[in-house]
Amino acid sequence: MQQILDEEGLQGAVWATVAADGSTVSDAAGVRDAANRMPMQDSTRVHVGSVAKAVLAIGVLRLVSQGRLSLETPVTAVDPAIRFDNHWETTHPVRVRHLLAHTAGLENLKLGQFFSLRATADVPLATASGTERAPLRVLSQPGSRFSYSNLGYTVLGQVIEAISGERYETWMDREVLSALGMRDSTFTYTTQTGTHADPHLAMGHFEQARPAPAVPTFLRPGAQLTTTADDMALFASFLLGDGSNAGQPFIAMDLMNAVTAPAGTEAVRAGLPLGHGLVLVGRDRHGQIGGCHPGNTVGYWAMLCIFPQQRSAFFVATNTDNEDAKNERLNQRLVEALALPPIASVQSASPTTTSLSQWNGFYIRSPQAMPAIAPLQALTDFVRMDTAGDQLRLRSLSKDAQLLQPLGKRLFRADGRVLPSHVLLMGEDGQPVLSDGLRSHVRVPAWRIIVPGLLLSITMIGVVIMMLAGGVLAIRGKLRWQHPVLLPFLAGTALLLPIALLHRQSLLELGDRTVASMSLAGVSLLLPLALVTGTAAGLHGWRRAERGTRLLTACLLATLPGFGLLAAWQLLPLRLWLL
Repeated sequence: MQQILDEEGLQGAVWATVAADGSTVSDAAGVRDAANRMPMQDSTRVHVGSVAKAVLAIGVLRLVSQGRLSLETPVTAVDPAIRFDNHWETTHPVRVRHLLAHTAGLENLKLGQFFSLRATADVPLATASGTERAPLRVLSQPGSRFSYSNLGYTVLGQVIEAISGERYETWMDREVLSALGMRDSTFTYTTQTGTHADPHLAMGHFEQARPAPAVPTFLRPGAQLTTTADDMALFASFLLGDGSNAGQPFIAMDLMNAVTAPAGTEAVRAGLPLGHGLVLVGRDRHGQIGGCHPGNTVGYWAMLCIFPQQRSAFFVATNTDNEDAKNERLNQRLVEALALPPIASVQSASPTTTSLSQWNGFYIRSPQAMPAIAPLQALTDFVRMDTAGDQLRLRSLSKDAQLLQPLGKRLFRADGRVLPSHVLLMGEDGQPVLSDGLRSHVRVPAWRIIVPGLLLSITMIGVVIMMLAGGVLAIRGKLRWQHPVLLPFLAGTALLLPIALLHRQSLLELGDRTVASMSLAGVSLLLPLALVTGTAAGLHGWRRAERGTRLLTACLLATLPGFGLLAAWQLLPLRLWLL
């Protein structure tokens, strides 16, 4: 483990394993603070990000087991102050089950709900989720598709508060953490210094060992949990059990059976075995089938996995949030340490349905995690699917081509997997869908990708040419007031101001309304206006202009459709606090 930490640029780690006989082992490596080189210990407390969702989910299931709540209860019936803009409300309201399984169709988060230094440890959840201001928009039919949502778990925190009549942190600490013996854990906000300082909490880090002290977050129910390796071993052992605690019923057995079992989605009905259950997501890695939940937050990364068939589990957390690190190596090492018996792969088969070629085409994510920037995301995370013999070939901009082996019934398996990993199906709306249980991609006409991509590429090239030409003309003293490039060049140069300001401010302020973000909004509006003005000036003087000026005018004109597209997508002016 220490070798992996060194090779991946991680400062420290704590972990625990649970063996089939119920025995647990916890350990640690590396340092808890890169500044003083204090060693990490297995008792060191860490933040675990979204692993908190698994514990919060057990809290909701505790309320269900007590008869105080039902999985099928519409959320608005629990708290009428929570409202949804749901096109399917009459037949498919958002239910508690949907929030737990991330199938409510809610967006993941807005920049200002995560990248913000304005959150406080006690901000009301209705303020944090935005439910006090407006209904939450539902992007897909509730229950039909998985779509990960931090916002959804914030609403679950509101559900707990509505039923318990107290802060969810207080109720969860008493009724779940203490009840399960997790006495070194808390949902209450902790950090390294100041009012909420915890002397046993490891310092978080970014790349190059930069310290990253914890800060409050708006979406805290699904991301704020302080714990230890030993406590997470207790939690994992409980998840492997029958729902009893200290010999008494705690979670109903039918709910325990659904901890990792997905239900009701298009992908499940089409035969895909893995997806998100009520607590954990099914995971097929390293020749093993388990239920897991990853997590990362400011300065930390974590993973919890249980293997019900082998009655084993592991938990691992690092105090480094390093985007370049291969954290999966830590997971693999702990799977190897558990020495689990291998599971045989499902055998490949020739497709028995109609030709796969009818499914070829471009597929975009639906629903998108952040609808405010969905049109841009569609241009970068689309999947192009075609056939290679009996295999499906998936290509995207961010990954190498992937071949999927046919298993029959439109089910396919990726290399290195044991069970089917993908399925082709017809969606509720009659559109072809490619799903892996956690991501659904809907087929769209090729022009939906090609035309916007081409327009925006032309715009980018035009802006670069305009800036280069403007710079050369300025150096030569030929950039005069009447020149069509002058105003666009000045507006483009003005972009340096918000870029510099954004570079100087904390990344965690990205979603806040700051001087940097407000100046970016102003300049991002000024630039297209300057381009329109410059184009108009160039066209007005077209007949008497020199050839070079005409070419630059044509270049300015070519940028306008792309900026028009961004405006139609409501991305101009670029207001980060609204994304």
